[in-house]
Amino acid sequence: MEHLIFSLATAIDLLALVICLGTLSCRLWVLPPAGTGEDTVVLFSLRTALWRLLGGCLIALTVSSVGELLGRTLTMSGLPLAMLGRTLPIVLLRTHYGRVWFVRLGSLVMLWTGWGLGRRHRHTQIIPASMLVAGGLIALTRSLSGHAADWGDMTLAVMMDGLHLFAGGLWGGGLLALTCMVLPPVIRCADQRRLLLADLARRFATLASIVLAVVLLTGLANAWVQVSTMRALWATPYGRTLLAKLFLVGLVILLGTVNHYFYVPLLQQQAGRPTTGGWLWHTPGLWQLLPTGWKTLAGSQVARHWWCTVVVESLLLIGVLLCTVLLLQAPPARSSSHATHGHVGTTPTSAVSHDH
Repeated sequence: MEHLIFSLATAIDLLALVICLGTLSCRLWVLPPAGTGEDTVVLFSLRTALWRLLGGCLIALTVSSVGELLGRTLTMSGLPLAMLGRTLPIVLLRTHYGRVWFVRLGSLVMLWTGWGLGRRHRHTQIIPASMLVAGGLIALTRSLSGHAADWGDMTLAVMMDGLHLFAGGLWGGGLLALTCMVLPPVIRCADQRRLLLADLARRFATLASIVLAVVLLTGLANAWVQVSTMRALWATPYGRTLLAKLFLVGLVILLGTVNHYFYVPLLQQQAGRPTTGGWLWHTPGLWQLLPTGWKTLAGSQVARHWWCTVVVESLLLIGVLLCTVLLLQAPPARSSSHATHGHVGTTPTSAVSHDH
């Protein structure tokens, strides 16, 4: 029972946190400044839609935070649900997890306060920027209560893990927010909103390129810490799940590369802007290899093709998040490696000692 509660709460929590971070990144860096005429109305409606999505994510994040606390309490105590009233205060007040959870609670209060203020001040950047800091703190609490904290608080492993989740939220959550809330109303009138569509594509491509570098570097560092040997990648459940996650991430990166170097420059060209960054446009030999139909696509067709690619990326990203939930619930591959060599319990600090 406690395992089911904890797993479900973790899945909801991770998805809500990632979309929360991505929604804020879209609000700060993907949506262009308010323009004139119709763009002003469209951008206002997009900001409103993003803020509604953010509110839903905060509700889910609040519920999942309570659910994870209950699940962790049941797991740590080993007592039935009926004893929760007696064990919960002990976990909150006397354990490492309880102290970390109070940091998360304070961050949630900051996020809710920012969301309330942001409803009345839609154009300010300070409020979503402050909320992004609070979201980063929540990402850090996940690291402080997960595998990375086996070596202690505020270690390099914790920092890398927290940064990985934060950067992944900016990129992956931004992709989900773009897919769900930003692009659908713009795509419906793609021919009339070419400038806005080109701006959105260019801004998100720039954000993704920068953040993805951080995701890959921190992800490799985390994999090295938690797996420790190449053999553990295919010899342990944790390693095999990590390989599945890396495969899905590779597919997302492949589709993102197609978007960045083909669709984004094409959208810029159709909006009458320079096509810098698209090497296909400056390599005649490669450009000639493309099907003739692709070279003469109308603006709405390019937009819809790009939209379909983004949707597939988002679906693959959900698979990545599910793999991440499994990794959070499973013992690290390094634990199996230690057991194989007869060194059980030699990790710097066990997860149980952190909780007690």
